[in-house]
Amino acid sequence: MRGFLLKLLAASALIVMAEAAFQAGIWEPLAKPDSHAGTSVRLKRALTDPTVRRIDYVTLGSSRPEYGIDHALLAATAQQSGHVHADLTMPGSHWMTIGILTRWLQREHPEVRGGIVALSIADLAYPGNGNYELGIVYPFRDIGDIPWIAQHVPFERSDVESYGAYSALFGWRQDVRDFIAAPRQRRVSLNWFAQLPTSTMLFSNPESHGDMCAFGLDRLSACDRVDASTDPQHDGLKRQCKELRGMASGRSDFRLSQQPLSVSMQKTRDIVQAQLRATQWPEPPLVVLMPVPGIWTRDVLGIGLHDWALAILQPLADEGRIHLVDATGFFDRDGDAGCSAFFDFYHQNAEGRERFTRWLLPQVESMLYANPGSSGSRLSTTASQASNHLPTPARN
Repeated sequence: MRGFLLKLLAASALIVMAEAAFQAGIWEPLAKPDSHAGTSVRLKRALTDPTVRRIDYVTLGSSRPEYGIDHALLAATAQQSGHVHADLTMPGSHWMTIGILTRWLQREHPEVRGGIVALSIADLAYPGNGNYELGIVYPFRDIGDIPWIAQHVPFERSDVESYGAYSALFGWRQDVRDFIAAPRQRRVSLNWFAQLPTSTMLFSNPESHGDMCAFGLDRLSACDRVDASTDPQHDGLKRQCKELRGMASGRSDFRLSQQPLSVSMQKTRDIVQAQLRATQWPEPPLVVLMPVPGIWTRDVLGIGLHDWALAILQPLADEGRIHLVDATGFFDRDGDAGCSAFFDFYHQNAEGRERFTRWLLPQVESMLYANPGSSGSRLSTTASQASNHLPTPARN
């Protein structure tokens, strides 16, 4: 019996030591570089690069602003006024990521003055974005962030993925398995990404080619045309259509006329407002609701979601806690319903990115760069105002 207890204690000690090592980041150098966690590891390295001595402003958000905002143009414009503006957007980012990143920046880059929080109305539908967001936040999290993480990914005994909210061993376990299955492939990938300069991660734009005009972006019927395509290059669009149809079949009701609000709506409102109020930047965050094609607002997203998103954010703008730019319908007045501005159902192409950023840039300059130490603004730019300022779209 005594021998068994000694073995149990030894095994427990090994598990505790392994957990502590993974919590401390021992696995980060080996993380799959193009995974959610690996992308965060690469961003973390870029932000701790000795050449990046100072960052004044940041852009946080999901893949929509990653592709939809011209980060190189923002960086160049900021530089003209003596500022450094870095792109910290990552695919899959949601409010949990925004919270963890802003806290990490407070610890590691306390000189940050402010920045852009760019998401879409879809990100104000629910308090969490799924278990996979755990991978995004893991390299930036601190042990004190666990309660915040648990608000977005509740623990469920039957869901092993949710264990990652508390345990680094569970959080990294799949990545470790993938490494063991193909170590040589992992090393090749790590070596390739290691050669990319820091500037590529923080101050440049991703590749974005093509448009959606062969299928359209105004209604869900566009997916019928996608499904009819025999071109294997459209397989990614077919996967997106499966997602869109799934969301459309279970549309939630976010209309403000319903009372009382659902528990999920109340939780989402409280989490988002608490996060934005807790953002400790000298200048209020500029919250940008990114453009979404009409298919989303008409057929896919919850009924009344746009108004609900504004009901969450507008009070913060009125308080001076945030600047707010609502560009949800930026491309709605295009003659082609925005199809020339997107390369898939989610993301803007280079043309859409440039058009939107050229419109957004003067507001960034006035709300961020030109007003250091300002106490906030009641100015909100709405989707309709955005549409009224649209340049004539280019045509192929």
